[in-house]
Amino acid sequence: MRTKTSLAALAAAFAVVVTGLTGVVPAAQAATVVPDGSTQASAAASCWEVKQVKPSATDGVYWLLTPQLRTPTQFYCDMTTDGGGWVLVGRGRDGWNWDGDAQGTPAQIASTPTGQSAFAPKKLSTATVDALLGGGRVDALSDGVRLRRAANADGTSWQDVRMRIRSLASWSWAFGAGHPLTSASFDGTSFSGATSRDFGTTSTTSANRLRRVWTFESSTNGWVRGFNYGSAVTGSTSASSNLYATGNGNATPFTQVFIRPKLRQSDLSFPTVPDAGTDAITALPVARSGSMAQPWGVTGTGAGGTGELATEVQTFAQIGNTMYVGGNFTTVRNQSGSQSVAQPYLAAFDATTGEWISSFRPTFDNQVRSLAALPDGRLAVGGEFTTANGQARSGLAVLDASSGDLSASWTTEVQNRGSSGKVSVRGLEVSDGQLYVGGLFTHVVKGDLAWYERNGARISLSTGNGDAAWNPNFNGTVAAMDVADDGSRVYFAGYMTASGSTTVKKGVAISTASGAPVASPAWDPTYSTSGASYQQAVKQLGSKVWLGGSQHSMFSYDTSTLTLKDTNITKAGGDLQAIDGTSDVVYGGCHCGDWNYEGTTNYDNFNPGTTSVAWKQASKISLLGAWDNATGAFVTTFAPQWKSRGGFGVWAVSVAKDGTLWAGGSIETSVKDGGGNQFSGGFARFAPRPSKAPSAPSEAKAVVEGSSATVSWKASSSDGVSYEVLRNDRVVATTSSTTVSVPGSTSADRFFVRASDGQGNWSASTAVAKPAQSATVLADGATWSYYFDNTAPVATDWKGDAFDASGWRSGPAPLGWGSGPIATNIDVAAGSTRALTSYYRRTVDIADVAAFTRYRLTTRADDGMVFYVNGTEVARVNLPTGTVGPSTYATAAPSTTTATANPVTIDIPLSALRDGSNVITAEVHSNYRSTPNTSFDANIVASR
Repeated sequence: MRTKTSLAALAAAFAVVVTGLTGVVPAAQAATVVPDGSTQASAAASCWEVKQVKPSATDGVYWLLTPQLRTPTQFYCDMTTDGGGWVLVGRGRDGWNWDGDAQGTPAQIASTPTGQSAFAPKKLSTATVDALLGGGRVDALSDGVRLRRAANADGTSWQDVRMRIRSLASWSWAFGAGHPLTSASFDGTSFSGATSRDFGTTSTTSANRLRRVWTFESSTNGWVRGFNYGSAVTGSTSASSNLYATGNGNATPFTQVFIRPKLRQSDLSFPTVPDAGTDAITALPVARSGSMAQPWGVTGTGAGGTGELATEVQTFAQIGNTMYVGGNFTTVRNQSGSQSVAQPYLAAFDATTGEWISSFRPTFDNQVRSLAALPDGRLAVGGEFTTANGQARSGLAVLDASSGDLSASWTTEVQNRGSSGKVSVRGLEVSDGQLYVGGLFTHVVKGDLAWYERNGARISLSTGNGDAAWNPNFNGTVAAMDVADDGSRVYFAGYMTASGSTTVKKGVAISTASGAPVASPAWDPTYSTSGASYQQAVKQLGSKVWLGGSQHSMFSYDTSTLTLKDTNITKAGGDLQAIDGTSDVVYGGCHCGDWNYEGTTNYDNFNPGTTSVAWKQASKISLLGAWDNATGAFVTTFAPQWKSRGGFGVWAVSVAKDGTLWAGGSIETSVKDGGGNQFSGGFARFAPRPSKAPSAPSEAKAVVEGSSATVSWKASSSDGVSYEVLRNDRVVATTSSTTVSVPGSTSADRFFVRASDGQGNWSASTAVAKPAQSATVLADGATWSYYFDNTAPVATDWKGDAFDASGWRSGPAPLGWGSGPIATNIDVAAGSTRALTSYYRRTVDIADVAAFTRYRLTTRADDGMVFYVNGTEVARVNLPTGTVGPSTYATAAPSTTTATANPVTIDIPLSALRDGSNVITAEVHSNYRSTPNTSFDANIVASR
């Protein structure tokens, strides 16, 4: 395929010479766009650029586009304040969500920037705000973050707040986390104070009671989320009040949040699209924030007690399409509460619908803390029970997965022959025909046989026998475990400080080789505190192993070297308690309810200080967070909202086979996908966001007429998609149709089409569609030499090069007589006899015939005609075959109007043309001598 440059060069080489008039087809130039934000095609990089391009621009909605946005989107721009150029990223009164997920849509924010209908908060997602920054940092915003807050109840007075954040790479709505400030001002008066969490940060910026922005939640302000004033500013709960307050003071004002990135399209780098088109783009397959409909859940607390180590749900395992749920619950209950059935500690649910499976009814006398699906379809159960289905089973049992009956072939259990006698199995993993067991115990027991395997063991699945040769001999309880993907080691988390005589650090990798040695290299986990350092969750995902636990740590390590990779601390709140995920996304459950801080390992010294911050990024987290496994970045768009008994949070996480995320603990209610609370007894389910690219459209074509391109294509086979048309390197139009007009285009532009599902997934695009390169060789209305007489032309070679037509008359087309537009009347004088045939001749020069691949002739047959190029007949219409002469009648008699409406179009054989001068001739025959009208005109257009 030729490049754009070579096509332009070919076009430039093509010259047309007509009767002394020479025209050269110039090299085509790609479209030049003024980025004034008025259309998708003229999207600006920022509101600020719109204002620079068009100083008269007023407040309103404009199209913006950066490489990170990918698609032109409309945003509201304040074009007045301080010279304008501010983009509105959020607005509302009370009830803001501080997570990174979108609260509403960009269209809702842009269309309703203020007024009572804007009181319900709407904000852009963190990803969208970052896209508006065009890859820049938040702390690089020269104008900082601007808050426009109502200063009185009726919204007639406003306060302007500016905050420059000291160190923040990406946008964060977690204002209450306390990002330290470089400076702040209230109505233009600068304020600079201390930078502790509650003074001089985004959590609290305060010069006095009236000049205060307070974003953290507290009983003092009724736990209202918003950009609150101090205690001196009062409000009311009136739906019309711009100042909301449930008590005296601490009003929450209607607030608009603006930023002013100073970006220009000319400064941005859009990726050049190759002729093959763009690759597909897929979203990170993270779960949705809203929970799925939940027909059944679990409730009540059993023999394990009511503390955080005895939450209602503590473990999941899937076999086939059944999800098994274990914990310290006593009852299964439907959504409405109309049905409650005693089913303590272990229950089964349909993995697709969430319906309780009432045929699975095992019984235990204490809580279930771990589950594992065995290769043969049975279910291994671990916990703190002493009986299963009425039979003695200490800490470990194997069940038939359908009936819940005890497996007749499995009698192995665990015992604790130490002083406490307490048994707790908290981890079960299967690998290479072995069942690995972790928890609190000293022996694996089968009948009269016993194997000493302290707190960590493995059992042959074929025999049920323990393996005394594999005994990690931990001096502390195992809280969680995971067998490495390659089966070479087992990762343990817990309370152990020694494995036999080897010192370990509560997170340890043990080789699966006989003797259970500490794997090499030895794991030296990082503690987040000088105090408690127990670890409670561990999971290998891809090339990383994630370890979480005491003092709120969620750290990852390279599986090859066990060196520290990613670090996170949750605060305020509590420990990490469960980890699961995929190679793409990691989920961590915790009893954390506030913020996740990335880039720090130190829980004890957490104050950001006066000169630097001890963490890189803060984001909202609520009992369960998600991390991008590849980058280690916290995924701000996963933000469930729920309530947890005692705040104990999430103690079990599992990604089902269909991608649904199951999360359990002491969950009571959750916010559904789409809004609204629901009963979520013990656990909630979250559907995966779409992460599959739509099928690609195909066969894109582009035709440029004048200054507009018409782009068309064949539809994608995926349902519910829209199409994005790229001109050169950026999107200029979106549509649900399969054709679109793109104004301001030239024949040098390159077009591509891709499909979008509107949820962050784009198909691969079509291959490039290059508009046909064309040039007019012969124009309509051109001047022709003509001969019209009752005798034939004097020379028989009137079609050849040597013929001298200087004796012929000439005139511009259309030539003829009668009705229709006639530029040159060739009719004879009244009373004279007309000839049957008229003759026409002219020459055109073509510098390089091979510069184009098609030469298309368009003419008319009024009544009959023969068309010649360099003496070669190329078209004949309404005339008999064989030789024709001056007395040959046309075989039809169309009117001039009919002939003009039905043009004759043919492709001239390239062999009929030559470089240089070409002779173009035609003869037109009438159907009868007294015909009232006849006409002739023609054009030739060359194209590739």
